[in-house]
Amino acid sequence: MPNLPLVYTIVLAWNQVDVTLECLESLAQSDYPNQRIVVMDNGSTDQTHEIVAKRFPNVEILRVVENVGLARGYNLGIQHALQNGAAYVIAMNNDTITAPDMVTELVNALQAHPKAGMVSPKIYHYYGDQTRLWCAGAKWSHFPPRIKLIGSDAPDNPQFQREFPLPFVTSCCIMMTRAALEKVGLFDPGYYFYYDDWDLSERYWRAGYEIWFAHKAHLWHKVSISTQKTDKPQKWWFVMGRSSVRFYLQHKTPLIFAFYTLWFVLRETVKLKFSKRVIPYLCGVGEGLAEHRGWRP
Repeated sequence: MPNLPLVYTIVLAWNQVDVTLECLESLAQSDYPNQRIVVMDNGSTDQTHEIVAKRFPNVEILRVVENVGLARGYNLGIQHALQNGAAYVIAMNNDTITAPDMVTELVNALQAHPKAGMVSPKIYHYYGDQTRLWCAGAKWSHFPPRIKLIGSDAPDNPQFQREFPLPFVTSCCIMMTRAALEKVGLFDPGYYFYYDDWDLSERYWRAGYEIWFAHKAHLWHKVSISTQKTDKPQKWWFVMGRSSVRFYLQHKTPLIFAFYTLWFVLRETVKLKFSKRVIPYLCGVGEGLAEHRGWRP
């Protein structure tokens, strides 16, 4: 398709092969003809790569033997896409379902904004009311100092039926241009997960690229399917603490980070989650601070 930009769609998967297959089924209905799909198998132990290969022989599969984290996993897929001539790259979670015209609408949004380096679709909840938003990007909140989702759990009203620039996007699903990736770089591999997308958004804006909300591109997210039935494990809170140090000290100030940490500790203590959340979070903060000082924890 010489007149259409080549789009590589990177689906990051870690176990949950049935979820990955449902995502690929939706992508198979895409009306965008010049698309290649890659499953980045991030250390799955449920034969994801073998099952996907049998069900979708046209899907490319990359695989690592252990989970290297979200940022590194995406980067391996993005590097493969760029090496094979991608003009645009989509990075998306496997726990998503796409509308048939999502890829087309993301391409249209990028081409409508020459300064854009990244666009994000409108993301709905998959479970429950599928007309309610999971998010329409994210923005900075001054009190408490944190990034919060735009339109979280809101009905899809006229406010979200237009394009607008976004301060931040979630790596649940984003489309990036080749030029921006080559200038700004990929995801920061220092983030195992959490804050990786906020960091990338900051770097895009600082490099002079715009980020836009593509309201006609629709996607449904099976929110936190791996942890929705139980509380998140202590490792999750540890990584959140470690990542928060990296993000706040790179893009904000130590004072803002201290204020955020205090707010987090108070909030979770009131919820009676001190041992399950606060302690591992603070341990992660300690490791993050050690790494920031150049120490090897």
